[in-house]
Amino acid sequence: MRRAKLRQEIWVHGLSLVFFMVAFSSLPAFGQTPILEFSFETEPLAIPQADFASAWLRVTNSSVYEADDIEIALLSGPVELSPIEPIEVLDPFSDMLLEVPLSLGEDGAEGEGEALFELAYTYCIDDVCFQLIEEISLKIEMTPAVVEPTNGQIPDPVQILPAKERNAWELVFPMAVGLALIAALIAGRTFGRRWWVLVLLLVVLVAGLGYGMLLKQDQQAQSIGAVLCTSCVGIERAPREDPELSSEARTRIAAISQEVELLFFTATWCQACPYAKAMVQQVIEINPRISYRSIDVDEDRDAAKHYGIVQSGRTIVPAILRVDTGEVVFGIENLEERLIALLEESP
Repeated sequence: MRRAKLRQEIWVHGLSLVFFMVAFSSLPAFGQTPILEFSFETEPLAIPQADFASAWLRVTNSSVYEADDIEIALLSGPVELSPIEPIEVLDPFSDMLLEVPLSLGEDGAEGEGEALFELAYTYCIDDVCFQLIEEISLKIEMTPAVVEPTNGQIPDPVQILPAKERNAWELVFPMAVGLALIAALIAGRTFGRRWWVLVLLLVVLVAGLGYGMLLKQDQQAQSIGAVLCTSCVGIERAPREDPELSSEARTRIAAISQEVELLFFTATWCQACPYAKAMVQQVIEINPRISYRSIDVDEDRDAAKHYGIVQSGRTIVPAILRVDTGEVVFGIENLEERLIALLEESP
């Protein structure tokens, strides 16, 4: 009786611990975080006067979404950055090493400094595209000039290395956990279900969960689950063909009697913007009282910030804003109905 009670308590505590770990690992799903992580491999970076050195920037994509047009620019610091071609595409759950060649002029003072970089990239979720801009700093150690300076002759600035290989322990650890689980099962069948067997199984389970979280497999599962969830309820990617307004929509648009000015925010990296622009153009053809201006968010970022198209460092397009009310619609899902509602709204 006493052993049965002890076994029951172990199961209750074990299930409670598993529930807590699952709940803890799901917390990141409720926060909006950038899909890329940036880090320099070595700090500080030593650069001789009138010479150059390369800093290696690791770019990690831990999401299910593809990242595009990853660019780096120098904002401030005692160094100069050679032009670098952007990373066009970074696949989901992958990483790259990007060489960042930096040079130091002859007038550079010895000592320590810091360089500040701006990192920009884009990604799309269904019918809405985002551009994120982040900052990252690198500590610089400026050393005396070498005997034979390179005179600023920087080699090919673009080198992208493949993803880092896994350490040996990352391969051995799952095997060890699996062997421990097998040993526990064999012991349980051989010696009976003793309490220490349950404890061993619980330890193996906790170790496996911890290892998965260490490799960010919980984040991968959350990202994949989010995509699968939208598929389950029938949400599909918005169409990219030219839109065609319904007859009811045309009637409602033609009945608008007030002057309406729209601002259409777009970008070259926005996949859904051509579709939204084509619909706006159809609207103004139907009713001459409606007009629009197109604004490229990359060329006029101040306007994008002023009208709320840039939110928490993220630029969101396509976006259609009504000037007199300040109301805005994002994306192209059910755009016909949302656009007409925007036009019919009283100022």
